[in-house]
Amino acid sequence: MLKKKICALIAVVLILAQIFCAGCGNTNTEDKLLRIHVRADSDSPAAQAVKKEVVAAVQFYLSEELKDARSYGEAYKAVEARREVLQEIASAVLRRKGFGYGATATLSNEYFPARMYGDTVVESGYYDALIVRLGTGGGDNWWCVLYPAMCYTPSASDETAYKSLVAEIAKKYF
Repeated sequence: MLKKKICALIAVVLILAQIFCAGCGNTNTEDKLLRIHVRADSDSPAAQAVKKEVVAAVQFYLSEELKDARSYGEAYKAVEARREVLQEIASAVLRRKGFGYGATATLSNEYFPARMYGDTVVESGYYDALIVRLGTGGGDNWWCVLYPAMCYTPSASDETAYKSLVAEIAKKYF
């Protein structure tokens, strides 16, 4: 009899914990993320260096273009409408640096491993993403979250510093 009561009590505690913690992990009301994935042509030092320059140029452009996006849908449509411009931005960086290959920019649904952005964990899984392929796209790559903005920039100490537009706004107004 005591064993049944203990099992019932444990079951009640687990159910209550699940009810009260249902929203503990993710306070985002919209779970959809839009990611970005830049794939270098190869692992050569030159290809990896130009990949970083492409990332910077694309991020600079998208930071302005996505600043008014208030939903995943708005962000996706903005990227979709600018896909050819993004491809040309990446190709222009490659041409300016003397590379004989171009870039392609596509929207795709692809698998990404789990990743931490500051205190935020983005779980592994399939996500819609802007894929920027430089040349063959066979080298080491870089990825981040475009919406909501979580992309990082290297700090002066070469450690990764994470920035979130949502967090910055929250700090300013709350």
